Amino acid sequence: MTQAQNDLILIAIVPEALKDNVVDSLMADSFLSGFSLSKIQGFSQAHSHYNVSEQVEGYRDFYRFEVLHKAAQSSALLNLLKKVSSQKSIRYWILPLIEAGVL
Repeated sequence: MTQAQNDLILIAIVPEALKDNVVDSLMADSFLSGFSLSKIQGFSQAHSHYNVSEQVEGYRDFYRFEVLHKAAQSSALLNLLKKVSSQKSIRYWILPLIEAGVL
């Protein structure tokens, strides 16, 4: 069994308009060694905040960030995201990391 190098993973769902600002903020921070980023489609039963094309398609495009970090860094990481999202539009989860390694 490989020893986990980091003990938590933050998953943040970020609107397209904030993607570049979140990338810049994460890249500028010295306590993170890196992160993963992927484009996703978010589905919701509450379509009232969708634009017309999103209502027709049934989803909205978002970006999913995954950041491995130590528990002691969680507050700093969340504060970094709060600075980017003044309208509280970033959803997030912080989960324990069971194992990590390189194969």
